[in-house]
Amino acid sequence: MVRILSGDDAAFGVLVQKYWERLFRLALGILGDWHLSEDVLQEVFVLVHRKLANFDGRSQLLTWLYRVTVNASLKARQRERRKSLPPISADFDRSASGPAPGSELEMKELGQKLLRCLPAKLRAVVLLREWEGLGYDEIGRVLGLSRGAVEQRLHRAMVELRRVWNPARKEEWLHGL
Repeated sequence: MVRILSGDDAAFGVLVQKYWERLFRLALGILGDWHLSEDVLQEVFVLVHRKLANFDGRSQLLTWLYRVTVNASLKARQRERRKSLPPISADFDRSASGPAPGSELEMKELGQKLLRCLPAKLRAVVLLREWEGLGYDEIGRVLGLSRGAVEQRLHRAMVELRRVWNPARKEEWLHGL
């Protein structure tokens, strides 16, 4: 941090390399679009570079980075909605053939499609909990919520996922949505 604050670009590059994948995964989970997530991450790191001197250390650096990423992703999602673009696609497998049935990739794809059914605010809580492994208190710090609000959003997300999920329609979920 001292090296970064003194203007050492190589040290900032190390910070970017260290956190890019985790933050990208979070942005992609919220946005569901590979290219938009890359754009958001670039915005995030430009903002972080400008605002790093304002980081007061009251939370962990990663918690602050998560918060910046969630906020930037939600803003990007709003911008996309205002443009009236067609629904954002979260297809990870870019091949026409699709993943092998029962494969890990198929399960990830199914999970992504299920997550798209959730509003962005619920999706962010689920991603931070299930993908990033954060505890309720840390999720609260990232999103600016109380522990109770985090628990409530997770509960609402699980209720909604149970409502839309029908195992008998798994193939339809994988190939039709």
